[in-house]
Amino acid sequence: MQNHVIHILRKWDKHKDTAQWVLGVIYKTEGSCYRKAGAMVMFNSLGQQFGLLSGGCLESDIKLNSQKVMQDFQPRCVTYDDSDEEDISFKLGVGCGGVVHLALLPVTKNNNYLLLDQLLNALEAGKSCSWQQEIAEQPNVQTNLSFCDYVEQYNKRAKLEENNNKLTLSVPISAPPHLLVIGGGLDAFHVTRLASQTGWQVSIWDPRPAQARRSDFPFVDEVISEKSPEYLEHHITKHNVDAVILMSHSKTIDAKALRHIYPTPVRYIGMLGPKHRKEEVIANSSIKVNEQTKMIAGPVGLDIGGDLPENIALSVIAECHAALHQRSAKSISNTLTTSEG
Repeated sequence: MQNHVIHILRKWDKHKDTAQWVLGVIYKTEGSCYRKAGAMVMFNSLGQQFGLLSGGCLESDIKLNSQKVMQDFQPRCVTYDDSDEEDISFKLGVGCGGVVHLALLPVTKNNNYLLLDQLLNALEAGKSCSWQQEIAEQPNVQTNLSFCDYVEQYNKRAKLEENNNKLTLSVPISAPPHLLVIGGGLDAFHVTRLASQTGWQVSIWDPRPAQARRSDFPFVDEVISEKSPEYLEHHITKHNVDAVILMSHSKTIDAKALRHIYPTPVRYIGMLGPKHRKEEVIANSSIKVNEQTKMIAGPVGLDIGGDLPENIALSVIAECHAALHQRSAKSISNTLTTSEG
């Protein structure tokens, strides 16, 4: 199950008028919690659930409360306090020790679907949005949607504000990252599969007719049919591509692609192979690299060990993910140790 909002809304959109729907959104947390404010889940009258608000331990009770919302179409606010021995979350053995405040909202044509249809359209177009929802246990709660700059919005957090005795949750939402893979060899299969399972949009390009065949890449959103490297600039601009990984195993193909990729607004470029190969590809591409504004990661990937194609794919996607989120990729606990021999 993919948990990005765009994947949840795609499931909802197919049956939004043929079943009853309830949106669950976390509007406030205290202490340690699995998901933070702005996290969403959807339930329908067919018994289906899309999205996740906890490690799976609270969902059964959230589902029961959502069924009550389907019966009377009244929004509800529910609190789960894992530090309270009398609270349902404590009895379920959640163990995080935090407090989760959750709003359950009916999603109907009468309340304009909480503007979720417009939000989905914007995300499909690669736009970033701020979805603003009034939090109250009363009918006709207000919903607004505005558009924002993509890069500015990318790492922002949801914010709960009180104004005129009204609580409003503002949730920054960007389309999932779009990864372009240059090269359609067997190792690219693992990279595209992992990126797709992470919820990313994925496209792949290879000018060689025996590479990047659709049958070999079922997880990819688009296999680019245009063979000219000049087309890559258009593709990147059209689809708001965030990251590119060069892994064609051909210095000529990588250099031609890089020539048209580097000037674009992509925020991460990674290149498979050793450092001397990266330098040769850059020289052959005739670009001037300014590492203060845009670096080229090469050898691409984090040093996590393992030499199987699956290990390499994990290393590559992990570094790409960290770069897009502007994180250090260091251990959160700082307890990892290395040993020699």
